[in-house]
Amino acid sequence: MIRADVMPLFKQWLRDCGAEVLGPTSEWEVLRVVTYHGTQVVHRNKKGNQIWPQPIAAVAQQFLNGEFPALSAGRRARKSSKMRQRYAALVERDGSRCFYCGEVVAEPDTPTGEGYEPTIEHLVPHAHGGPNHISNCFLAHGRCNAIAGALSAVQKIKLRDNMRESGK
Repeated sequence: MIRADVMPLFKQWLRDCGAEVLGPTSEWEVLRVVTYHGTQVVHRNKKGNQIWPQPIAAVAQQFLNGEFPALSAGRRARKSSKMRQRYAALVERDGSRCFYCGEVVAEPDTPTGEGYEPTIEHLVPHAHGGPNHISNCFLAHGRCNAIAGALSAVQKIKLRDNMRESGK
């Protein structure tokens, strides 16, 4: 799926999107990466053909399409007490609406439809040097957060305005 000469660029793109690229554990591993999908491993068989699990193949397709998704394992990980505390602080400061689409963001640990799980988004993303301070955070649905990826703060605000104008 990803040619050997492009693999270094793909690995850097994965890191920029928040994934953790790990070293291989065998001579047959082409890539080992941790995303919100879990740990994914691309193998090479005896004939030299690469075997791509579906989740990482989908991520590779996003790379080939020029997209910039949020892949960090921590972004969609367990709902910790810290998440509940941040959620409460952000609701008190901003209300319970998604920064992007403006729809209500459910409380942590509340069952939601796919893509509507609550996430804490960073206005200035970690990939651009943004701090993990509450002043840099706001509530967003998982799907909205994923659409925004690691865009710059200005791009995120434009995305928010576009999403609210179009009603998406």
